[in-house]
Amino acid sequence: MQTAPRKKKNKNFESLYTVYQPIVGIRDRKILGYEALTRGIGKWRLPDNIFRHSYEQGFTIALDLECMWQCLEILPRLDKKKLLFVNIEPMTLEHAFTQGAEGQFLLKKIGACAPQVVFEFTEGMKARDFKLTKKGVAFLRRHNCRFAIDDVSGIGHKLFRLLSLKPDFLKVDISLIRGIVKSPLHQDLVQRLLSLSKKSGSRVVAEGLEKKDDVELVSEMGIPYAQGFYFGRPRRKLLK
Repeated sequence: MQTAPRKKKNKNFESLYTVYQPIVGIRDRKILGYEALTRGIGKWRLPDNIFRHSYEQGFTIALDLECMWQCLEILPRLDKKKLLFVNIEPMTLEHAFTQGAEGQFLLKKIGACAPQVVFEFTEGMKARDFKLTKKGVAFLRRHNCRFAIDDVSGIGHKLFRLLSLKPDFLKVDISLIRGIVKSPLHQDLVQRLLSLSKKSGSRVVAEGLEKKDDVELVSEMGIPYAQGFYFGRPRRKLLK
C-alpha cells in the first residue's frame, strides 16, 4: 500500500493507536487474520467513548477515516495469506466511500492488498436502508475488498437481507458466545446462524471466547473460526 497525504488531523486523534487481535481456526489454531481495533488514552481508551464523542461533535467520518488509515498502515508488513478485519461506520461507507473522494482515494491506495481487507459493518449498519447497504457492498466488491456482518446476535428480517448479499464472514456476537456451554437457547440460536451462513456461503467467526469449555463446544458445533482472549488479547504487535 502506498503512502498518501491525509487531511490535517483533528487534535482529538493525537492519542489514538491501533491494536490487533488474532482470528484463528478453532481446530488447527492457525491464524486466519487480525481484527484492527482503535484505542486511545484516558477517556479515549475505548472505541465506544471515542465514537460517542465524535457523534456529539460531528466528526465521525473524519475519525473513522483516521482510524482506518492507522489500521491499514500494517498491510505492507502483513503476511499475504493473512486477512485484516477493519470496522467501518455506516455513514463513512455512504458518504466518504461511495460518494466522497477521500474514501475512494484510500481504497485505491490499498491497491494489490485489497483482497486481504475485510470491512466489518458495525451494528448501526443493520438499521440502515438496505439499498444504501447494497450499494456500499457493491462498491467494496469493485475494489476487490471483502465484507463481514459484525455483532450478529439474532435472526430476523434485517439479517436475512444482509445475508442475501453473501458476506464473506458472519461474526457471532459475544453475547451469544460467552457462557454458551451453559445456555441451550444460545446453542440453538448459534446452530441456526451456522446453518444460514452455509446457505449464503459465509464463514462464521465466534467472538468473545475466553473459556476452554466454550471453545470446545463451539468447535463441536462446527464453527470454523474464533476470536477472543482465549486465543490472544489485542496488542500493538501481531501475534504470530
